[in-house]
Amino acid sequence: MGSILRLPIAVLLLCLSISTNDAAPQPFRRDPGHPQWHHGAFHDVQESVRSDLRRMLHTRAEVPFQVPLEVNVVLIGFNGDGGYRYLLNAHKLEDFLKSSFPTHRPSCFETGEPIDIEHHIVYNTIPVGQPELISLENTLKVAMVPAGTARESEYGREVSLFEIEATTVEPMFQKLYSFLFDEESGRYSTEEMDRPVPSAVFITNFDKVRMDPRNNETDLEKLMYSRIDILTDEQLKNQEGEYIYRYRYNGGGASQVWLSSGRFAVIDLSAGPCTYGKIETEEGSVSYRALPRLKNIIFTRGSNAVSVGSTNDLLMGHLGALVSTTIEHVIAPDIRFETVALTTRLLIPVIILQNHNRYNLLQAGHNYSIDIQGIEQEVKKMVHAGQEVMLFSGSFALHRHENLAIAVSKAMRGLSLQETKKDGRFHVHTRTYLDGAILKEALFGAPFGL
Repeated sequence: MGSILRLPIAVLLLCLSISTNDAAPQPFRRDPGHPQWHHGAFHDVQESVRSDLRRMLHTRAEVPFQVPLEVNVVLIGFNGDGGYRYLLNAHKLEDFLKSSFPTHRPSCFETGEPIDIEHHIVYNTIPVGQPELISLENTLKVAMVPAGTARESEYGREVSLFEIEATTVEPMFQKLYSFLFDEESGRYSTEEMDRPVPSAVFITNFDKVRMDPRNNETDLEKLMYSRIDILTDEQLKNQEGEYIYRYRYNGGGASQVWLSSGRFAVIDLSAGPCTYGKIETEEGSVSYRALPRLKNIIFTRGSNAVSVGSTNDLLMGHLGALVSTTIEHVIAPDIRFETVALTTRLLIPVIILQNHNRYNLLQAGHNYSIDIQGIEQEVKKMVHAGQEVMLFSGSFALHRHENLAIAVSKAMRGLSLQETKKDGRFHVHTRTYLDGAILKEALFGAPFGL
């Protein structure tokens, strides 16, 4: 009788142990009670659009037309678990963005005037948990490749340099995006591609010491759910890790900011600094001071005192400017034409100008071969449903077309880049590039018969 009574108790304990193991926390997992952000602001935005449209129809003189625009600011590493153990109040940042940058009105290049639509911006600040932060750090650590040395600041030391191909770490950021907004990449048909999806700005603050690729002692997998220790003053001063890392998207220019193939942009405050652009102007250039660095905010110039808690307002100002610039140039940029006619057939010419006869650029197998079919496939992903894409190409040798050679020569421009070498001397490099606007004007202004 006693053995019969003990059997249900054993089964109950076994069930409890199984359920406990199944409920083990994992990153990017939506368990009951797991802290997550449910994306539901689109329902409120849609109702706002309906009310604004109804008001516009009754008061036709109202210009501009108010259109809500949702912007999601995702904070990674700002819960006291990232670089410098920095703690940023997400709600205060959201209130600051709402009060400082409430609207945005794009302009039209064709007319030079603001368009008749003004965006009323709806901000959502979303702090990311420690498991997702550690998972991203582990992904970046594996993707780092040594690339020589670089200067840590404008007049700083030469330290080790690592580079990350952004396309290799983009799937992990896309996984975080899908986790936050319940938007799976590639699961919608062509007819559903025009549906509204969330736009997000990922602002990251990684612990460079923890993700140092030369550090094999730190096990990031164990830190995912462990308690992260508070840093001492000496550890805070060494948070840069004696190295620099930066991103390259598809082998492009080095940067600490990159735009994904989806609907989010990444701003990494721990990466860089990166420099690019002209010497004598700040417009269009990237300098050591282009993006805020926590080191410069916490340790002010000429001071070794640690002042983390008193820097929240200053950092919020910098982040607000970054988010506003991202909205202005990426999320809701200026438009080229005021009125765009929706066509059923899209003709795209690909004109190739080459200065040699060694091989044909349209043939595969060469270093600089152009994949026309690949271009056509990518264009088809961007057009609306029902639009037909017709892509045709042609190759022209410059030594056989004098007018084409003159047009290319007129469009050649030089870009100066300043750099301080190891010897401490200031060097200026000139990079030659082709100005597309000038080339287009030269091509249309002469009889080429293309």
